[in-house]
Amino acid sequence: MLVDWPTVSAVVGAVLYVLIACIVLAKYDLRERATRFLALYASAAFLWALILAFCWRPGGLFLPQDVLARMSCYGLLLLSWLFLLLSRSFLRHEGAGLGWWALGVVWMAAVVLLDSDLLTLPETWWSERGWDVQRQSFTSATLILGWGVFMAGSTLLTVRTYHQVQQPLHRNRITYWPLALVFTVSGGALIFAEQEVLGSGLHLLGTFIATYAILTHSLPDVRQIVRRSVSYLVITLLTVIIYTAGFLAMQYVFQTAPGYSPLLAGAVMAIILAVLFHPLLRLIQQLVNRLISGASYDPGRALREYSLSISNILDLERLAAVAVGIISEAMEIRRGVLFLVHRGGGGGGDGYFHLQGVRGMGEENPHPGVLSASSPLVNCLRREHRPVTQYDIDLLPRFRKISPAERAWLDSMGMDVYVPIYSKDEWIGLLALGPKLSGDRYYHDDLMLLSTLADQTAVALENARLFDNLKVRNAENESLNEALAAANRELARLDQAKSDFINVASHELRTPLTQARGYSEILNEMTEDGSLTPDMAMQMGAGISKAALRLEEIIDTMFIISKIDTQTLALDPSETSMAIIVNAAVNSWAPALEERKHTLTVEGVAELPPIIVDSKQLQEVISHLIQNAIKYAPDGGQIRITGRLMGGGMLPQDQSIEIVVADTGIGIASEDLERIFEKFYRVGDVLLHSTGKTKFKGAGPGLGLTIARGIVEAHGGRIWAESPGYDEGTCPGSQFHIVLPAQPRYLETEDTAAFMASVRAGTDDA
Repeated sequence: MLVDWPTVSAVVGAVLYVLIACIVLAKYDLRERATRFLALYASAAFLWALILAFCWRPGGLFLPQDVLARMSCYGLLLLSWLFLLLSRSFLRHEGAGLGWWALGVVWMAAVVLLDSDLLTLPETWWSERGWDVQRQSFTSATLILGWGVFMAGSTLLTVRTYHQVQQPLHRNRITYWPLALVFTVSGGALIFAEQEVLGSGLHLLGTFIATYAILTHSLPDVRQIVRRSVSYLVITLLTVIIYTAGFLAMQYVFQTAPGYSPLLAGAVMAIILAVLFHPLLRLIQQLVNRLISGASYDPGRALREYSLSISNILDLERLAAVAVGIISEAMEIRRGVLFLVHRGGGGGGDGYFHLQGVRGMGEENPHPGVLSASSPLVNCLRREHRPVTQYDIDLLPRFRKISPAERAWLDSMGMDVYVPIYSKDEWIGLLALGPKLSGDRYYHDDLMLLSTLADQTAVALENARLFDNLKVRNAENESLNEALAAANRELARLDQAKSDFINVASHELRTPLTQARGYSEILNEMTEDGSLTPDMAMQMGAGISKAALRLEEIIDTMFIISKIDTQTLALDPSETSMAIIVNAAVNSWAPALEERKHTLTVEGVAELPPIIVDSKQLQEVISHLIQNAIKYAPDGGQIRITGRLMGGGMLPQDQSIEIVVADTGIGIASEDLERIFEKFYRVGDVLLHSTGKTKFKGAGPGLGLTIARGIVEAHGGRIWAESPGYDEGTCPGSQFHIVLPAQPRYLETEDTAAFMASVRAGTDDA
């Protein structure tokens, strides 16, 4: 009985195809696109193999022989299209590939329409000089062309992806796909050439290779297999050459000697080879492996050198540079980073880990990262305490739930392997290492060595972290000590200011109180002895009234300061001219200016536009600045008041007015330029400021500039002092600048206190 081998081979192929489909559906995650397409491809191949079995069986079963033959060709075209889609998913191309889907559907539909003659096309399309084009021939050519287009598309995708991918493990995985592609293409070509048995077998072999590449995560390294194979062949060839050359040389040497014996020559050669061959063979193996596989490293030596180098390092940056440098030099790695791991947030899965990169070899500014405590990568690193490769992160289902932000951070670094560092079961660091210079993957021995090096790093890293924390604490303590010293100095200054205030207050209040009491006692005595005349009574009353006014003035000053402190200073704004305000202030000090022989000039103030301010309070500000200029300028000095319009806008709210009061006095030290606006702060002896005989209105408690700043800021303006050249030993005098908005913004709010608070806070909310 003859065996129908084509039918048997087709049935066996169908069984194997359905077995592949069942295994994929039962045991693997169909959420992966590659496994879904693999199951679809195996199912379609199963139906195609059944069609082949019916087609090769004489007489067929349910359909005519020619129909089954055409269906088998349709199936081959369909499988080539599905293989293209399977290639896209295996090579991890993003997107749905709608263009290829559309091309496949259109091409399949075109072949079916042409073959079934649904369009009622003529059988002969073109005939000339003995050449004719039949509809059936054109249909077959279209089908074969479509198969070629789809297989060529798979080939181009594979080649392009292989050149784009840099990680060795991904490239090794892709290396299996050309092998599956070669067998699939060869099988299809043989089937079209009517070599169905061999073609279907090669197609099945290609499907097995594709299935193995898709379903197996840790694929054998192709480069290592090739290297070992080449090394074995070279060593075997060299061994044969050495043996053959030795025996021939021995035969040549002993053949000329008298009493030549082949047995004796063979024995001598055997002894020589037994003594010399094994060392020679070991040397040859080392040379061949070095030439084929590249330079290797000694793990024991690398571990000893690493341990001795990092044991006494306490500086984090130096530790990172030495650790990464030794590992990179030993394994020939392009770059690496040491990350410090800090736990943040809550406990359990609600927290996060902040990874701070320490500068290492090849990474000038490592990007810090944040990993969620519930991240699959964190769970793997914390529970298994083993290195994790980027290849695992990209392909294993357990890492599928890594957030896009975490995955983007990992991709941005371009690392190949991540090695956790633990100390007392606490995750304290992470070694991130890039690709090798040789392009090789990290083998199992490499990962074991890296785990051991990470354990060696743990103690040094913990010591370096403690030392770094100690330096930070010392710096914080020094900062706190400086702040405490500054606070003590400020407290001493405030205590001195309090004493000064008490002295000033007692001095300022005692004078009018003494005057009032003296006048009242004299008035009483003169009234008792009847010597009081009306003129004398009026004189005594005027003295008491003057003392009372001075007391009222001092108390009003204190009251204004309290309003400024509580942000309740009220304004009574109206439209006026800065010239009127400045002239009124100048006129009030005319006697003092004449007595001290000062020259006061006013420039640019009359040209200023009208302004909306509280003219009474602003006059007090200008008056106090003039008073200071008179007090601190020597006799015959010069005082200059200038005004200018600032801002280029056409609207009033876009413009500001600046008033500058300058003198030729002794100037102000740079460290006092800001402090002179503080309450009760006065430079020098608080009782010896007046240089002339004039008693200045409002002089005394050292609150004038404090009040001036409060009034100016209440108007939405700024006031500051300048004294150029004072620190160089010259006497350039002082300049007080006042800048006021032409249309104050406080007019747009109902609460002046709220506006003043916003101004002091440096905001624009008023």
